[in-house]
Amino acid sequence: MKACMFPGQGAQRIGMGEGLFSRFQEEVSQADDILGYSITALVQDGPMEKLSQTEYTQPALYVVNSLKYLSYLAEGETPPDILLGHSVSEYVALFASGVLDFAAGLRLVAKRGALMAEARGGGMAAVLGLEAAAIEELLKEKAIADIFPANFNTPKQTVLSGRRETIVEAEQMFLEAGASHYKVLPVSGAFHTPFMNEARDRFAEFAADVPFGTQQVPVISNVTARPHVDGRIRERMIEQITSPVRWSESLRYLMARGVAFSDTVELGPDGPPVVRPMFKRTELEADPLDAAEHAAEEAVTEGDEPATTDAPAASPERPARMNGAASNFGRFSMEKLGSRPFCDRFGARYPYVSGAMYQGIASADLVIRMARSGLLGFFGAAGLPTAEIRAAIARIKAAIPQEAPFGVNFIAHVNRPYLEDELTDVLLDEGVTVAEASAFMEVTPALVRYRAKGLKRESGAVRASNRIIAKISRPDVAAQFLAPAPERVVASLLASGAITGEEAALLREVPMADAICVESDSGGHTDQGMPFALIPPVLGLRDEAEARFASFGPIFVGAGGGIGTAEAAAAVLVLGADFIVTGSINQCTVEAGTSDAVKDLLEGINVYDTAYAPSGEMFELGSKVQVLKKGVFFPARAEKLVGLYRQHDSLDGIDAKLKAQIEERYFRRSFDEVFADVAKSYPASEIERAGRMPKHRMALVFKRYFKDTTNWALAGDMNYKVDFQIHCGPAQGAFNQSALGREFPSWRQRHADEIGLALLEQTADLLNRRLSVMMG
Repeated sequence: MKACMFPGQGAQRIGMGEGLFSRFQEEVSQADDILGYSITALVQDGPMEKLSQTEYTQPALYVVNSLKYLSYLAEGETPPDILLGHSVSEYVALFASGVLDFAAGLRLVAKRGALMAEARGGGMAAVLGLEAAAIEELLKEKAIADIFPANFNTPKQTVLSGRRETIVEAEQMFLEAGASHYKVLPVSGAFHTPFMNEARDRFAEFAADVPFGTQQVPVISNVTARPHVDGRIRERMIEQITSPVRWSESLRYLMARGVAFSDTVELGPDGPPVVRPMFKRTELEADPLDAAEHAAEEAVTEGDEPATTDAPAASPERPARMNGAASNFGRFSMEKLGSRPFCDRFGARYPYVSGAMYQGIASADLVIRMARSGLLGFFGAAGLPTAEIRAAIARIKAAIPQEAPFGVNFIAHVNRPYLEDELTDVLLDEGVTVAEASAFMEVTPALVRYRAKGLKRESGAVRASNRIIAKISRPDVAAQFLAPAPERVVASLLASGAITGEEAALLREVPMADAICVESDSGGHTDQGMPFALIPPVLGLRDEAEARFASFGPIFVGAGGGIGTAEAAAAVLVLGADFIVTGSINQCTVEAGTSDAVKDLLEGINVYDTAYAPSGEMFELGSKVQVLKKGVFFPARAEKLVGLYRQHDSLDGIDAKLKAQIEERYFRRSFDEVFADVAKSYPASEIERAGRMPKHRMALVFKRYFKDTTNWALAGDMNYKVDFQIHCGPAQGAFNQSALGREFPSWRQRHADEIGLALLEQTADLLNRRLSVMMG
């Protein structure tokens, strides 16, 4: 089996391609017309300073490598069985495969090079002698947020990319960690990292009109280290600008296919080979990919993917939106789970989200950890004062790369709408562009104002800078977020001057949310829904909304609640979820903003160790929350208080003996002392009302128990351990009992990003095994 490989940036040299330009004059003439200068003069005469500039290097390498391939075939050599190109030269491989014609490939490369050349302040460095896992662990350990692995060239040769100052300063750190060599490269951009998101987005617009054909020879993708899938090639090449080049894994894939060093051919500039020695080094330093993984890869049939040159149009049947998965069985990887367009919309590496947990349990540290791994996390702003929310946002923004994903929870306040307005002001002031809308029964003015700000018209379509993921547990609420903002709300905001006339007009052309998260039985507030019943109708509503807002782009449906294992994640993805949201399992991690005592309790629970208890926020309405019951009395005591509230009209009506027991065991002080404390924090109108209405006084006193039990748990006050109120769903117990839990036996070993990535990896593996069995 023969493989042809094409070297990328760094292989350029003056005089490369000598003899090729005169043989392939038609292609050279096309190149001159497209580039607007003589490619022959640039390559043959230089100067080297110009040839080494990204906007010139990339098209020059594309032309020389492509002509080299044409020469290779013209000389009667055996055509390759597989193709791969390093970084920019992946376009050469696509040309060789017939996916792109020569001119189309050059136009794409010229645009790519020009956009990447605009990047400033970035840098790259080659690190030798350390394995990729050790490098990534060191970056995490040192909390370095602005350096990323960009090229995994061999098992012990990695190129880092990021902010130039940090790249230069990191040399000593890597040498002390055992690197044998550290060389800063002469580039000005942080290529193949999130720092290139703007270039990627602009390139995507350019590439939208370029036709991509089907592969005549398989091409290995830099992004996935697996063969490209026809119909998704454009998407992968756009993603390639910000994704690391997985060259070493690509070579190990070839090794698993039976390709040896002697079967490889490097086609590029004359001189010392560049990528072929990487194959030899990889053979020495690593084994082929796992045999089981390779066998599953070989099971892929040619009919697995659409053969169309563009992405398939939406249809009522909605073929599976999981990347690379169609109606027949194909190999799943982490990159193929969920929706890649979702990742692009929210700037995430994978379609995995850590949901917000109130009062900062979803802490700034947790969000930072997620963002540094390219994962979207939401800060738990609910229940926190405005100043604390502002401080947390500032801390998150200072600790992560500028384009790294993060968001803030936007919780509904039915009785205190001014809190929604305050949060909207904070989000707009601080430039937070992603919000998780939760507990909404209807769309409110504050949320509409947040959506309105940042709406703009681009190429005839309306785009939303402020993106919303709405968590819902009922299809009728989902329908509100899949529609434009309510006209009465828009009119009211316009009349008050809160939004402009242009913003009001744009609001009518977009749905209120970019994505819907279907929240099933979960920790905290829950309607105890089942994903198998909830997700299908919401998918139907989404399809109708996409047709209505065709120019807006895809609208996404995700799933949350009960997801703590690969089996649960796989189930909702097969149902059609574009992304998954986890909650409970992130509360039992190092970064979670709760006490060690709570984490110790959660670490040992099983799926049957939770219960439904009354909600303190909606005490009078009988709303329920799901909480931990193992080792605590809170669920039973909360039910007791609600029962007493329903049975009596005042605190004085409670039996004296029972009243004394509750004061002593629940509050550890008298009801009068509790009310005196309550009076300090409630508005005067509420206290005056309590003086007139004994039942309202009773409600305020009993509600204080719910507030105290939360605060005792967050603080880890062991004097009140039996009263801890800990919102948690059975997903935590399932996680503890699963293979994932055995991989992370103690919460002190659990980090939110690491368990997320491990969950995705196990989900992909599970789908491969299950579908392989089903397909015989």
